[in-house]
Amino acid sequence: MYERHLIASLDTTPLRPALREILTHPARLDELISDMGVPQGCLVGNTTAELVPHDSEATQVVTRSYRRFTDILTDALRRAQAAGEVTGTARPEAQAQLLLYVVQGLSLVSRAGLDRTAALAAIDTAIDALRA
Repeated sequence: MYERHLIASLDTTPLRPALREILTHPARLDELISDMGVPQGCLVGNTTAELVPHDSEATQVVTRSYRRFTDILTDALRRAQAAGEVTGTARPEAQAQLLLYVVQGLSLVSRAGLDRTAALAAIDTAIDALRA
């Protein structure tokens, strides 16, 4: 279900606003607080932090999830490069990997508290770096 939502979200023009929406999800964890009042973070990110590399099955699941995320983003970025919307000076695979690191880093940091303004500024900086 998440993959279908991600693909549908990225199948828009222009791409950068859609990417911003996806990346701001971890920065909005204050809006997604659990009943206990504690941000739960991302399931895949939490699994990475807590189980990888001690659990080979968890490692495989996380690796597949991250690969699928970057594959989906790579396809969207490749289309946006062809349309001249994002810079062509970097490989779309590298751009997608950077965005994975941004979203997972924000998800992890948000568990300890997050300066929402700083997080949004960092996301905007990452998105602006894609500008053609």
